[in-house]
Amino acid sequence: MNSHIISRRRFLNYAGVAGAVAGAAAVSGCTLGVAGDTHLTDSGRPSGLRALYATVEANAAAVQALLPAFREAFGFDLTLDTQPYNALQQKVFSELATRSPYYDIIIVDTPWAPTLTHVLEPMSQYLRNPKLNQLADPAINDFVPKAFYDAGVFKIDDPTSHYPEPEAVPNIDQITSKGFEVLGLPIQTNVLMMGYRKDIFDNPNEQAAFRQQHGRPLAVPETLDDLVTVGRFFTRPEQRLYGTTLTGGVGDWSTCDFKSYLAAFGGDGHMLTDDLHMAFDSPAGVQALQFMRDLVDKYNIVPPGSESASWDDTASMFDGGLTVMSSNYHTFELSDTVKGGEIAYAVVPKGSSRGPHFGSYMLSINKYSRFKEWAYQAITWITAANQQMTMVEQELHPTRTSVYNKAANDAHLTNKYGNFYGALGKSLNVGVGRPRLTNYTEVSHDIAVQVNNAVAGRVSPQAALTAAATDVRDTLRKADYTVPST
Repeated sequence: MNSHIISRRRFLNYAGVAGAVAGAAAVSGCTLGVAGDTHLTDSGRPSGLRALYATVEANAAAVQALLPAFREAFGFDLTLDTQPYNALQQKVFSELATRSPYYDIIIVDTPWAPTLTHVLEPMSQYLRNPKLNQLADPAINDFVPKAFYDAGVFKIDDPTSHYPEPEAVPNIDQITSKGFEVLGLPIQTNVLMMGYRKDIFDNPNEQAAFRQQHGRPLAVPETLDDLVTVGRFFTRPEQRLYGTTLTGGVGDWSTCDFKSYLAAFGGDGHMLTDDLHMAFDSPAGVQALQFMRDLVDKYNIVPPGSESASWDDTASMFDGGLTVMSSNYHTFELSDTVKGGEIAYAVVPKGSSRGPHFGSYMLSINKYSRFKEWAYQAITWITAANQQMTMVEQELHPTRTSVYNKAANDAHLTNKYGNFYGALGKSLNVGVGRPRLTNYTEVSHDIAVQVNNAVAGRVSPQAALTAAATDVRDTLRKADYTVPST
């Protein structure tokens, strides 16, 4: 197992804030700006807590809707400072690198977490303290296991390690006995899902034509073979209609598409093992890349330009009525030009296996906060089932099993979002997360470049994977990892 302890200098350099630390103290909220400010009331409560949160990606509107109820429950305010994704990442790293106590609660996306294990407060001592669990039961046994273990459970001094063989029901004693810690509670989880035009699938004329051609009913694809068959049936370029989409452009979107297909063909959807072997450079990886290429130039069921498409591009293609199916991480919304359209959702089609990409945000305690016990109680309250069920109204992607069970059977939510929450819960339960790396962004880029080369037909799938493996090894070594040669 590769042990990779992050030095302070390495942490600052990775965060991109090494040159900004001296000036950071002048920014409102940094250490010098709040020295001596205890923010305590006469009752021993803080006068308020501050949280750093993602504006859109983790659905800040859902949490903001809870703030009046938070004040009623705690007797003080939670101030939510929201930032767009790229600015948020830099802000999180800057705050923690300067040991600023300004934010008590910090939202962390899973790709960042391996770099932050030493600056987030371990939660096991709080989870075991009954006095700190009176405002809200943390009920970690109710979290979706995949979301809980992938987002929040880490080995602090060996952050590349995933928790081995997660229990069906999360248990704090089991976690700590294996040398792991809980560094946050999951708040928003995103998983690759398939959206499809229910109105087109349900059209009697389409159903009759498909049955005539294939001798079986038209149904939402369950397998990749079905995806090709149904996609070909609906692809009608003369009508500006295509079967499905593909995110083939250079970006984390193509890496995530590739890792989902890699898992579908029976490979390791993490792409890298915990001891840093290149699991994506494999027969399953070749099959995955070949299938992605075949969607473009053999089956011809994706729109022109898919070789360079991003998540936003494919969402626009589907929303504009250009495709009958598409895969993404959020609800779709058909444009006004698509008359009579209706959307439904399903788990992405499988090959020999299934493993759609997923990732979760977690709420963590700033290790330098002066109010860590209160921050913990705030986090357990926000992520509790009652609050998550309220936030589902604002389209939060919940992280608790009980909330999925309720949301999937709630008539009001079904009327508002269709079967989205039922499909989301099923997808999450079969999802596969990212490799745990302090430089995941760079590694993802190395893989994305070669995925794009293969999808665009510039190189063979095997050549692309060989090149990606060489690039990834070099990138990991530059980040001070010890990498196996093969």
